[in-house]
Amino acid sequence: MPEESFSREQLDLLRELGTVGSGRAATSLAELLRVRVEITVPKAELIPLEKIGKILEGEGIDNTFFVLENQLEGEVAGTIFLLFSPADARLIASLLLGEKPEKINIEDDLFISALKECANILVGSYVIALTEMTDLRAMSTVPNIAVDMLGAVIDFMFVKIADDCEEALFINTSLKIKDQDMAGVFLFFPDRESLKKIFATFGGI
Repeated sequence: MPEESFSREQLDLLRELGTVGSGRAATSLAELLRVRVEITVPKAELIPLEKIGKILEGEGIDNTFFVLENQLEGEVAGTIFLLFSPADARLIASLLLGEKPEKINIEDDLFISALKECANILVGSYVIALTEMTDLRAMSTVPNIAVDMLGAVIDFMFVKIADDCEEALFINTSLKIKDQDMAGVFLFFPDRESLKKIFATFGGI
């Protein structure tokens, strides 16, 4: 279902999800960390599945990423992926655990728990924004976590969701916590029926 199938207003409202969700995520992270958190969304767009690989290649196809996968269940269903570089994942965990980044062991259970907690907050914020904007019920599952080169991550995404999805909401997110900059990639793959429901709430398709 190409973007031409949707009105400009529908696409603008879907992109607004990135801004609204980011605002909620910043508030939730600030409350958890008790520090100022700024989140900006330099890019939020609906991308055909076949173009995902090319866009993500800009992040460095041979680079390693931590990948957090959440399933979305309810009236809106699909898969959500969060991608963080090892350096940014370590920095996020250090802030949550109160340790210096260089002291964080990325194989430690506390690190994994901290990263999952961050994913819960970020994904939960976007899901709340989605449900409030559409009046559709949805909830996310506990995230799974893996680490691999981006090329393998892209292959996994296609195997996981190619049969059910045609587009992804791509949100390139920049975070600033305690004057430290970090970045993450948020990918939401709604299944076909869910995307129709979302756009129907924005005025039909």
